[in-house]
Amino acid sequence: MVDDCSKDESLEVLAREFPEVKALANERNLGFSGTCNRGIAEARFPILLCINTDVRMEPDSVAPLLRHFENPEAFAVTPNVLVAREGINQGVMTGIYRKGFVKGRFWPLERSSAEVRENLYAVGACAAYRTEMLRELRGYSELYSPYIFEDVDLSYRAWKRGWSSLHEPGSTVHHYANATIGRSKKRNRRIIYFRNRFLFHWSNLTDPSCIAANLFYTAFRLLFSWLVLDFRIYPALWGALKRWPEVRAARTEAKPHRRLSDHEVLRRTCG
Repeated sequence: MVDDCSKDESLEVLAREFPEVKALANERNLGFSGTCNRGIAEARFPILLCINTDVRMEPDSVAPLLRHFENPEAFAVTPNVLVAREGINQGVMTGIYRKGFVKGRFWPLERSSAEVRENLYAVGACAAYRTEMLRELRGYSELYSPYIFEDVDLSYRAWKRGWSSLHEPGSTVHHYANATIGRSKKRNRRIIYFRNRFLFHWSNLTDPSCIAANLFYTAFRLLFSWLVLDFRIYPALWGALKRWPEVRAARTEAKPHRRLSDHEVLRRTCG
């Protein structure tokens, strides 16, 4: 368990109630990626289950996830991740490329399936990963700190290597979404969202047609935002541009490992 500078008595309660749990306390707030990566570095087993503090697991939720790792290409497996207040199942994520951007769609709660399916990405709230592959990808990219898009980026990088993300309908958890970032100011969250959306696409798109469409619609969005006096996208773009050297390094590192194109990934996960 990694504690990211909590303000309550979490560590004291953990030590008292669950002394067998190894607790790591961050000296400074590392955000989602840095905190998860610290736990990943300490993991001792071939399968790692990453779970947030705002998730409640139903009994016998782990075993159904593990069977999929008999397939050597399985990278991540997600249970049903039910978010009652939003009416969605975050465990099922379909992908589509539209107007220059990769878009993900969660299934509504009333829609269900008994079939295992391929997911665009494994939601970071609760997912099982193959530890060896996770470390080969160097865990969650801290390019996106403090939050948003890390889990999308992680699974997408795995997909480009030919490693799959799956949904297991026989396992269920409940997610009280955004409980860990809900106190952030709304405007700041939107700026971080747009900044990280830029970073994700710049880091991962490789099909020439996808890159061209992304550039075109980015320019269009910048003009449209100016006309409607929505200026949040401009500090987001500037924040992303300042991280361009890191984006270029990520693209260079990923290039030798690419096995699937953007269109192939989206075709397999479009649902």
